Amino acid sequence: AACSGDIFAGERDYLMRFDVFPSGVFAESYVVFADNTSLWWLRLLKPGFRHCYVLLRFFNSGRWLELNPLSNQFVASFYDYPRDFDFADYLRHHKGMTVCRVEIAEAPLKCAPLPFFTCVEFVKRAIGIHDCFVHTPWQLYKKILKL
Repeated sequence: AACSGDIFAGERDYLMRFDVFPSGVFAESYVVFADNTSLWWLRLLKPGFRHCYVLLRFFNSGRWLELNPLSNQFVASFYDYPRDFDFADYLRHHKGMTVCRVEIAEAPLKCAPLPFFTCVEFVKRAIGIHDCFVHTPWQLYKKILKL
């Protein structure tokens, strides 16, 4: 299958990753911790830390991108709010979620640990954390606080 509008035309052979932060596409990145209990076994996890996902704010706009790895599918949702609306603050104060602003780190140039693909594993890889001892959203939250 061919794709039109390839932004990497002419650079395909040596360009491995389009880093959106230095390019100015996203201004802020967050990890959101939620109390989702749609699956019975999630109730075994710490309340308020049963699910996590990534939230990115587009530079100089009110647009947000939610990258949410659910158990049955991956959901990427765009939200378009007024420029002065703070979606992360809204989730914190009106939805009762824990929201941590994070800096996306360059991940080590080695294979990440190979555990089950969970929301925690997705978020760890998205924000550049390689830690084989972080398995639950609560452990990830504690890890982020130490960064």
